[in-house]
Amino acid sequence: MKTSIITEFVKIEVLQTTTLEQLMEKADIVNAFLQKQDGFIDAELVKAVDDNVWYFIYHIESMEKLKAVGEKLRSSKMFDHITPLIVPESLSVNFFEQTKKW
Repeated sequence: MKTSIITEFVKIEVLQTTTLEQLMEKADIVNAFLQKQDGFIDAELVKAVDDNVWYFIYHIESMEKLKAVGEKLRSSKMFDHITPLIVPESLSVNFFEQTKKW
C-alpha cells in the first residue's frame, strides 16, 4: 500500500480580544499532545501578514494515521482549548497529499 505524507491546514481567525500569549499557550498544549501521536511529523503556526488569520500546519505520515490522530484529538477535546479564542465560523480544515518534495 502506498503511503503519502498528508499536510493539514487548520485556518482560524482569532478574536480581537485574544492576545498572542493566549494563543501560543493554547497552541503549545495542542502541539504537545500531537507530538506524542503515531505518525506525527511536525507542525507550525503561521499568521497572515495583513490580517488576523492564522494557520496551523501539520504533517502526518499517512491519511490512515491522520484519521487516527484526528479521532484522538476529537475524543480528548484537545482543540477545545483554542475554540474560546477564535471566531467560531472562521474554522476550516483542508488536507493535501504530498506529491513531490525538493
